[in-house]
Amino acid sequence: MTVIAVLPNSVSIAPAQRLALGPRFLLVSWTMDGKADGAADAVGPITPSVDGKPVRPPFTTLTIDTGWGGRRVLSILPAPRDPRMPIHFIARNRVIAELRTESGAADLDPAGLLGSLDGAARLRVQRFLFDFACSTPALRRDAAFAGLCRRLVLDRAAEPAMLAVRATAGGDLLLCAGALSGRFGAISGLVVLSPNAVARAPFDACIGPDPAGKGRIAFDLLIDRSLCMPGNLLVVLGANGVACRRFPVESAGLPTLTDRLNARPDTPAALRHYLLTCLAQRGRSDASAASAVSELQALAPLPRRQAADAKRPIGASLDLAVPTADGGLFLAGWLHDPHGLAAELVVRTPFGGERRVERFAHRFPREDVAKLYGTGGIDRSGFVLHLPGNPEPAEALQVTAELRLASGGALRLVPPPRPRAHADARAAVLGSLPPRFATPELLETVIGPAVAPLHAAHLATRGEPELVVYGERKAKPAVSVIIPLYRTLEFLRFQIACFATDPAMADAELVFVLDSPEQRDEVVHLLRGFHGLYGLPMLLLVQSANYGYSAANNAGVAVARANRLLLLNSDVVPDRAGWLPQLVAALEERPGIGVVGPKLLFDDDSLQHAGLYFDRDLQGAWYNHHYFKGLPRDFAAACRPRSVPGVTGACLLTTRAAYSAAGGFCEDYIIGDFEDSDLCLRIRDQGLDIRYAPSVELYHLERRSIGRHQGYTRGVASEYNRWLHGRRWADRMAGLMAHDWCADDEAQPSRSSRTRKTAQVIR
Repeated sequence: MTVIAVLPNSVSIAPAQRLALGPRFLLVSWTMDGKADGAADAVGPITPSVDGKPVRPPFTTLTIDTGWGGRRVLSILPAPRDPRMPIHFIARNRVIAELRTESGAADLDPAGLLGSLDGAARLRVQRFLFDFACSTPALRRDAAFAGLCRRLVLDRAAEPAMLAVRATAGGDLLLCAGALSGRFGAISGLVVLSPNAVARAPFDACIGPDPAGKGRIAFDLLIDRSLCMPGNLLVVLGANGVACRRFPVESAGLPTLTDRLNARPDTPAALRHYLLTCLAQRGRSDASAASAVSELQALAPLPRRQAADAKRPIGASLDLAVPTADGGLFLAGWLHDPHGLAAELVVRTPFGGERRVERFAHRFPREDVAKLYGTGGIDRSGFVLHLPGNPEPAEALQVTAELRLASGGALRLVPPPRPRAHADARAAVLGSLPPRFATPELLETVIGPAVAPLHAAHLATRGEPELVVYGERKAKPAVSVIIPLYRTLEFLRFQIACFATDPAMADAELVFVLDSPEQRDEVVHLLRGFHGLYGLPMLLLVQSANYGYSAANNAGVAVARANRLLLLNSDVVPDRAGWLPQLVAALEERPGIGVVGPKLLFDDDSLQHAGLYFDRDLQGAWYNHHYFKGLPRDFAAACRPRSVPGVTGACLLTTRAAYSAAGGFCEDYIIGDFEDSDLCLRIRDQGLDIRYAPSVELYHLERRSIGRHQGYTRGVASEYNRWLHGRRWADRMAGLMAHDWCADDEAQPSRSSRTRKTAQVIR
């Protein structure tokens, strides 16, 4: 087979050869005089043609200079179905070469491809072959082509050096290491040659300095275990050459990446970043790699780093950095910069994400920083930030940062890893600043965008709660009493004793929901004893974690059987027997009532609750208040049944229909606050009334459970819940409180008129 170059008359015809690249592709080579008119760059793109029709892709052509001043042209193209058909090569609408079938023509010598070519041209030829193969599945799996590539590579390096295998990663990956000559230049490609295939390496290499100090280029490579096999070759394509390395036999007892990094605390940051990035990329489709990302950050974190030297004119610290699943990043820390030396803060995630901060909008005093620097006057070094961004391929637990100075210098900052559990991370965000500095703007732009995805992620971890049954369940109870339990158990014996001695409770279903699973054994034992003592049938639902008051009630309602639902706190104790039928009678007094609530008392017999209303503070924020709170138990206005804007969830009776239509308790609120008024407003939006029934009296030892939740008491959870509630219901609350709420039913107008007469409200 011969190639005839068809060029201007001054160009002679040169013989050439072809090589079959497997059964489907040909490699054709011919040479041209470099001085010929058509051989220069003016030839332009070259297109193969068979029987007058252009060859369909894939095909590619490479033109390179030879050592003697000519041009060598290489073209890879699909083999024609009829091997007797000539192939023409066309440039600028003219045939510049022709491939014909002739008997006795010799195949191209593989080594001859590189003959008379310098190092740069040889590299281009090899890259030409590897790039086309890696992008063409049929060729990359062809054993004959793989053999050609191996011969070309081993012709230059008959005994390649051996790579070292350092560690296992994510189950199916290995960390290998090698070294190259200092003159090799930048690595531009990595290809793995097996005896039967050609494959691009799954990841680029991480380049670092030679640990032996000999001026070589050291590199690390994360690669699939299936590719890291004896007999396979790693081809490294560089700016100044091609290198080949062998894979060794995998030794037993290789350490994990985490073990290796823990054993080498001086591991370069670039290598850590490389490993996390590669694992995160693989983690999109490989659960073991995703687990390795989390493990690496959690078990081998970077040591914390801050700039807190009182002798220096500038200092800074990142105390908390919480990336969230939606791509956001919450930061809390401090910056002491009285001379204005800082230009910007640059924060980087393990997966290459970068955020820049030039302005710290929300500042507040930090007593510890003022004490460290001996600051006089008002210190406002503390800050919190929320930086939006794109979701990352895996969970980020720790970031790094640089505080860049206007002079060009920088202070490196490393915060501790974010709390692993979403609930702990949520609590850390809520506890990052004193509540008095939680302005509506800060809650809207900083706290809210960070807390909402963390709270949602925490709720998404819920599994099926454990159900413990004491006694025989009632098939059709009159009322299901839902009682969440969290930490506070000392009032349970009094509450259950009151239920057991009240004949009217015999037709009720008791459903306890334990939201502190660490108390599971204690509560199971305690309720078993009460059941044995009183014979009361009971249910206990054990949540897998604390998901908050709303979630606990919703879980209890889901297993309850009655059509009437009484939501009751564990620190509420009835004053006397017969209270529940009275509350049910108030609910069913007339159609259109969706909720009723009783009179609640403090332990000194003063009023805790006689209905719930809404009011603004001096800054215009909406709060929940209880009518007549702190006044005597028998205060006249608190002894009249009436409609009210809402009632507290400490004791709230409703129907399953109204509860379901409202969507149950909204679970967006943190731990427990404002959910009850939210539910009341949702039920009001169904056109149903809410009633206060003063004839039913119970004692409420207020907020005993929530006071034991550190995630609530040590932060701005209440401010967040109030802001969330106000953002959703401000207009509705304003509309309700524009009306007067009557003092008794006799003066109550119809609901359709939506007018209310004056009610005395003592605040």
